[in-house]
Amino acid sequence: MEATTGNTTPRYRELAEKLMADIHSGRLGVGDKLPGEIELTQRFDVSRHTVREALRVLEDLGLIRRQRGVGTVVQARDVGPSYVQAVRQPNELMKYPRESRLHIISQTEVRLNRRLARQLGCATGSHWHRITAVRKLLDKRLPLCLVDIYVLPEFAGVGEVIPTSTLPVYELIAQMFQLDVDRVEMSISAGIVSEDVADTLEADTGTPTLELVRRYWSGGRVFEVSVSRHPGDRFNYSLEFRRGWKSGGGWCWA
Repeated sequence: MEATTGNTTPRYRELAEKLMADIHSGRLGVGDKLPGEIELTQRFDVSRHTVREALRVLEDLGLIRRQRGVGTVVQARDVGPSYVQAVRQPNELMKYPRESRLHIISQTEVRLNRRLARQLGCATGSHWHRITAVRKLLDKRLPLCLVDIYVLPEFAGVGEVIPTSTLPVYELIAQMFQLDVDRVEMSISAGIVSEDVADTLEADTGTPTLELVRRYWSGGRVFEVSVSRHPGDRFNYSLEFRRGWKSGGGWCWA
């Protein structure tokens, strides 16, 4: 696992900036091939994971394209404008009110079957520690959501800390086990309250829900996946996008 340099900038972001500078200055021209992954790892003294993440950034910006059998080729010198959401910390992504708390219902070890593995984006047969909880506002009776939090078994101890902390679970894990969170993925879908969770959510079966799956990465592996189900009338989220192509420091989750 690679730490960030200084206090804020991940290594892959630094590498991406260096490669962008080479492209913008013309040292790497349009049509030129970039060095291979192994050469880049040796030249910049970083891991292959860091190289791949840096190249992913450049590809997302439209500066390079990867061609099978050819390699990675520069396709543009400058970045075109796009719309981004600048997020300084991952906990700003689908942020819950500060006065809400998680109340644990159960904890158990699970082995992912094919259906659950597909939902979580993890390997079938892999072992996880599952923490099932409801999130409630301090002054409200109804739950905001029901959440299943899957953490790697080595981080199961976080379950003892959740009831007494206001921090997000991923942040507790990062602090307890000295991890650097270098990637967050989130998917949003619509669903309904199923019969088996209706009582827990205190909602009628068939009520529409907003379902969120968040995956947290560190050092090239997923260490936590959370699956949250929100009855449609209990949660609202708005986004603001500003024109630009990078956040100007801090985290920029896309």
